[in-house]
Amino acid sequence: MTEEQDFKIDLYKDLIFRALFGDESAKYALKCLLNAVMNQAELPLVESLELKNPFNLSAYYDGKYTIMDIHAVDGTGRHFDIEMQVQRQDFFDDRLFYYGTEIYSASLEEGQGYSNLPKVICIAFINYPISERRPDVWFDVWQMRSKLGTGLGTDKLTSIFVRLPRASDTDLSLTDKFSGELASWVRILSSYPRLTDPEKLELIGSTEGFAELERRIEHFFSTKEGREVLSAQRKFDAWVRDIELEREEDRQARFKAEREREEAEREREEAEREREEAERRALESQKKGVLRLFKNKFGADAELPENWVEGRTYDERETLADKIYECVGLQEALDLFR
Repeated sequence: MTEEQDFKIDLYKDLIFRALFGDESAKYALKCLLNAVMNQAELPLVESLELKNPFNLSAYYDGKYTIMDIHAVDGTGRHFDIEMQVQRQDFFDDRLFYYGTEIYSASLEEGQGYSNLPKVICIAFINYPISERRPDVWFDVWQMRSKLGTGLGTDKLTSIFVRLPRASDTDLSLTDKFSGELASWVRILSSYPRLTDPEKLELIGSTEGFAELERRIEHFFSTKEGREVLSAQRKFDAWVRDIELEREEDRQARFKAEREREEAEREREEAEREREEAERRALESQKKGVLRLFKNKFGADAELPENWVEGRTYDERETLADKIYECVGLQEALDLFR
């Protein structure tokens, strides 16, 4: 078995996703996938579809696939940007909105009015939580609408997020999260390599468009370009793993440095507490010693001036004790404190 054949055909990997769905031979499968999403979002279905950026491996190598995974237009003029996003990006929602506005602004020809602007629908398949605050949300639709209940807003730009299950979600019942054929498509996209032949046959019979996609998979990955796509995806995955490893090593190094800094700070604080405690004990001992000297010399009823230690260093208080010892009378000693 070759290295390419041994490589899993994970449909949620973006290069594989582009190569399969971004081809005329799988356009019907793409339309069915879009309609599964549109039906879940309660939006009008797609009747026909035109690919605006058919997959081209050389364009990927040239770095020209930096904007959209798949760009298509349906028969009513609606533009679709379909994205497959595996790595978490905190700014991905903004990025998807940016892609939509790029299509939106570029579609208005010179001399046309704003009413001619088309509807743009950005669909993102992601395999991480849509919202950390709401991990129970697996499907979400965003549009610009009034928050004051005026009904004002626009449906010209729509973002749709579909969360795909990860390995840790193996016990997920997709029918609990998605309705209709979207549940089947999510299953196909997230776990295609793990589907058994009987499961594939069942899905072919129940999921419109999957039979075409399966033919595309079987044909494409037997070609030279298909093997190159698998090789490129494998190299990209290795690059991502290296980056993630570097990030983890950096995170561990920063965590270690932070722990060491915290430990050093604790040691410094402990040393400071010990120093202060030593100074406190030394002061108490010194105060007792001076008081004992004072009473021994001038009688048990002799009292030191209140707050006599304030403003004096340890050495100054030692010098004061020596002077008290040399005094002849109490008044002479008291004059030392003025």
